[in-house]
Amino acid sequence: MVLQEISINHYIILSAVLFVIGVAGVLMRRNAIIIFMCIELMLNAVNLLLTAFSAQHGNLDGQVL
Repeated sequence: MVLQEISINHYIILSAVLFVIGVAGVLMRRNAIIIFMCIELMLNAVNLLLTAFSAQHGNLDGQVL
């Protein structure tokens, strides 16, 4: 069984997809609760990217933030 290592590119793509879904939800929906959920999705995408970059560089500042 061959295990593939997850590179930083996978995290960047996943974060971009989550962020785009959040932006589309904010722009298309009119319900306030759904808009807040989409904003939360965008914030989670940024948090994922910060954590991935901090793990790649060996610095824990992104995970603490």
